Amino acid sequence: MGKVSEYAFINAKLRARIGKMHSSSVINDMIKASTLNEAISRLKDTDHSNLVTVYAQTGDLQAVELALLEDEINDYREVISYLKGREVELVKVLLEKVEIENVKNALRLWYSSVVRSHQIAYRSSYIYKEEIVHPVDYNAIINARDYEGVKGAFRDTIYESVFDSFSLTAIKTGGLFDLEIRLDHLWFDRLFKVISNLKGEDRSVSEEIYLVDVDLKNILLFIRYSLYHHLGHEELKRVIIPYGKVYEDLARKRVFDKDDNLDDVREVVNHHYRSIMAEVREIRKNDDDMTGSDENAQHILMIEEYLAQTRKKEFLKILSGRPFNIGIALAYFFLYKDEDRMLRSIMSAKFYKWDEARIREAVL
Repeated sequence: MGKVSEYAFINAKLRARIGKMHSSSVINDMIKASTLNEAISRLKDTDHSNLVTVYAQTGDLQAVELALLEDEINDYREVISYLKGREVELVKVLLEKVEIENVKNALRLWYSSVVRSHQIAYRSSYIYKEEIVHPVDYNAIINARDYEGVKGAFRDTIYESVFDSFSLTAIKTGGLFDLEIRLDHLWFDRLFKVISNLKGEDRSVSEEIYLVDVDLKNILLFIRYSLYHHLGHEELKRVIIPYGKVYEDLARKRVFDKDDNLDDVREVVNHHYRSIMAEVREIRKNDDDMTGSDENAQHILMIEEYLAQTRKKEFLKILSGRPFNIGIALAYFFLYKDEDRMLRSIMSAKFYKWDEARIREAVL
């Protein structure tokens, strides 16, 4: 009974917020606004009213985006305060994803400074530097003069072993790509481990959502890095996330042992996600001329859009199901992120003075 009461409270509270997200005319009003200042002012009577104050005080769009990130972090923490037991650990791992993206931003500044010798002082103020989940020292990352300094920022955190496995030489040679992929894989390892510790509907709902999610990500990763960027099979194996039905089928077909694997990939995609086959068929393995490259990029963009919409449907489906499980919180986080994406996109578009039609096409 305690579990039902707990989720009844969470369900009522989060559904009220989700209702505001979808019924609000704020997004439409922001798109119609004639200036960036007018667009931000439309947030005055919303949960993001603090952004109006930040912009009024600074006139700085990046400062507003940093405040949006802080709002997101606080939102996760509020939901955590409503939960108990294993579900708390799940939401903390979801917040770790936000932390990893913040770590990547700090690393890119360090890389720009130390490896490429660019000035980063003005950009460093837009990194969120407070603790999110783990005691990462962001100032140490940004100010490090060598890779040892970077590693020191992650001592006694879950990220320590990842950073210990790289060197400055490796990063100068290959960039940050492999390091960022390792961080992403660490997160998925932690996500599926904590899901495996859940019970009943909490576990089944979480598995259903994130196994589909990882399938869609793997399809996109394969298309982007194998068919567009032409990574070899060994490199591709390091990129693909080792979870989900798509990964299992690709591994069973030994796709990661051969370079000529396009037919196998198409067969796997057709089996699990037939709706995107029309676009996948149009991707060409060899795009030597610029026209071919541009066409591939367009097809990949359309596939990304389809995958994003499929993911959204999976989360919205939860809202019409049973309310007394962790699914309502997972749907809320997804919809919050979607709203955050729209706000950032609109503000950026207003900054660059896009017209209303162009913004609607890009945002909605």
